[in-house]
Amino acid sequence: METTDYKRLFQLVAKSEAEGRQNLEEIESRLQHLKKGAALTYEDLETIADPACWRFSRYWIWPHRSQIEKDLPKTSGWFKDLPDGEVETIKKLDSIFKNIELVSIILRFARPDLYAIYSRPVLKILRVERGQNDVEEYLNYIKQLRILREVFHVNKTADADKIVWAISRLRGRYATELKRILAKYLPENLTPEELIIYLADSPLEIARIYMKKKDYKTAGLWAGKAFDKFLDDECRNNGKLLEEKPDKRCEMISFLCKSVSYWKEYRNLLYGTKSVRNKIVPGTRQFTADEAGRFIDNIQRLMDISNKFKGGHY
Repeated sequence: METTDYKRLFQLVAKSEAEGRQNLEEIESRLQHLKKGAALTYEDLETIADPACWRFSRYWIWPHRSQIEKDLPKTSGWFKDLPDGEVETIKKLDSIFKNIELVSIILRFARPDLYAIYSRPVLKILRVERGQNDVEEYLNYIKQLRILREVFHVNKTADADKIVWAISRLRGRYATELKRILAKYLPENLTPEELIIYLADSPLEIARIYMKKKDYKTAGLWAGKAFDKFLDDECRNNGKLLEEKPDKRCEMISFLCKSVSYWKEYRNLLYGTKSVRNKIVPGTRQFTADEAGRFIDNIQRLMDISNKFKGGHY
């Protein structure tokens, strides 16, 4: 979908769920002074909670004025230079409000370009990595939405959040499309089954995902599939089809080295990668991150060589 389609999607869901009351941009415009360095006031919190703009009170409530007002002047300048020092700023806000969702709402309206509301539906659909504490988890959440901000071609992290929130409500084909986006930009968030569905043609990418998870055995197995796919594709592209048999890889490499001019120079790399595959794929022993990593790097190098000489893409 195009950016305009995503925005219409949000408006459709927001109109239904908020009973037509949805004007978050109005709140943003009334809090411009925070971005310029002003301290947060209790009146700002009341602005954020304005029932004419959205249904804040349906889900949240601010601490009583007497509990936090004395701490608000110290927030002067906190929002101006973000994201510089954002970890400390979020920690300090959390120490005042003692609720990461409320902190996220303040940040979302003070700096919608950088932040979004910490939302359980969005957290669930994105499968954001859990943090050791609320601040770390919120930062994980924000980092992923900033990536999706670029994917959706919107200017604000808050807009990316709104789009994913709308998708979480509608599900269906929109959720499927989001899975395809995650497979491309945030593949580590998918389940093993979803990786197979959405990255079936990119086994080396799946291998890299399992490397990040430090599951080196599974990484090696998927790298093995990537190597087999590479050899098969390379032979097919050069007019050679081979039946499945025990020594098929040796035969494919032998064919490439004899029949394709540029592979003669890389004979040792081809056979060396096959040797690593033979050690890793059977799964008869535990292997190291170095072994799996070297296997993946070798396959990528082979793909790069192929692309260099024939201008192809893997």
